[in-house]
Amino acid sequence: GAEFPIALRFSQWKIQNYEAKLTRTPAELEAFLRPLVAAGIDLFHCSTRRFWEPEFGDSNLNLAGWTKKLTGKPTIAVGSVTLLDDVTKSFATDDNTAVAGIDDLLERLGRGEFDLVAIGRSLIVNPDWPVQIRNGGVEKLLPFSRTALSRLL
Repeated sequence: GAEFPIALRFSQWKIQNYEAKLTRTPAELEAFLRPLVAAGIDLFHCSTRRFWEPEFGDSNLNLAGWTKKLTGKPTIAVGSVTLLDDVTKSFATDDNTAVAGIDDLLERLGRGEFDLVAIGRSLIVNPDWPVQIRNGGVEKLLPFSRTALSRLL
């Protein structure tokens, strides 16, 4: 029904090929998104390797920012939040992924570039991530490593 929200997650990259893109320009992204909005998508979950990287050359907006700008719909940003290494590097080695601050994330969120933030790998090793962030404890976050996944079994 109309009261049931529909969210769609999409990605601009492939784990096997970082250069693979659904769209290469804002116009192509808009052409991709418009039929989805017309079909009733209420929210877009925009997956990127690193949330802080601009999606297109002439703007600092990330994929979630561009999606919101082009559709007016709420967006979720994701991609290495509180981590310095992207997903492929963190799974390719047993080394810890260094913890990163959230100042840029909060600045972007504050100016409305996107509406929500999704957390992946950092939440696996920090199930209390929201509490730590709320209390200003970024420096207390544990680093992610792929060996942490074995503790989930």
